[in-house]
Amino acid sequence: MKRFACFVCALFATIWALRAQQTLVTYTPDGVKTYDTAEPPSEVLDTTRFVVSYRMLYQQRPENEHPMEDLLLLQVGRNMTKFYSYKTWQTDSLVRVTPPEQVMANLGSFHGGVRDELFRDRKAGRLTHTDQIGMDHLLYTEPLPAIDWELTDEERTILGYACRRAIGTFRGRSYEAWYAPEIAVSCGPWKFGGLPGLILAVKDDAGVLDLEATGVEQRVEPIRMTDRNYMKTNRKKYLDLKQKVMTDPVGYLTGNSNVRMTIKNEDGTPVNPGDLVRGYNPIELE
Repeated sequence: MKRFACFVCALFATIWALRAQQTLVTYTPDGVKTYDTAEPPSEVLDTTRFVVSYRMLYQQRPENEHPMEDLLLLQVGRNMTKFYSYKTWQTDSLVRVTPPEQVMANLGSFHGGVRDELFRDRKAGRLTHTDQIGMDHLLYTEPLPAIDWELTDEERTILGYACRRAIGTFRGRSYEAWYAPEIAVSCGPWKFGGLPGLILAVKDDAGVLDLEATGVEQRVEPIRMTDRNYMKTNRKKYLDLKQKVMTDPVGYLTGNSNVRMTIKNEDGTPVNPGDLVRGYNPIELE
């Protein structure tokens, strides 16, 4: 596979010059990435009882030899949970204390994980999903997903917890989950839940998504949601947009903004944007 040099959107300084907070825009092989140079305000939704860390392996690009790996955190409060990437949080924090010119000169040091954040409101029976696509921040809500799990008698131990196996289908994929009845909360990573105990591991039978807990820690800290000017949408429109930006990120960004881009190979020769169209395995197929 050819290697492409990262590029900077030539007009980002003009576009964002009137804002107190700069936004850096870059391109990586996994798509357009943007970084805020100052921490945006946030709202406290709840306080955690405990926090679960998960290792995620996600075959996001079917053509890649190895899956994307990320470390995600599930903050569990009395009424709310939040699921987000610790790697992305680390990267964003580092960008905010680094001069923009140094960020642009050392892009390889500023690669985070997924930008999705999922908030499960048990009291309201609602799930809120936020994501960043290009320079846009999107938000949609839906009822807490109902998964028709089939419980089995199979057992395994994860992090010292006795877990039981369940199988079910959800939006086009079949999953195997392992839950811990000892931790009596009906939730888990991403959109998974609805079992009589915390889900500590879940994977699909196609080898696209594999999540497994790496730690459970009692911790008291605020569960925050960033206060942004979100573009409100619905799940179907979001999935369609995500498909476009993941398969043709350059076409999406140039077609939806006034940003001009130059893409070059490492030897300085120009790259046809059509050569950057890539495969994509969405988690939700329907």
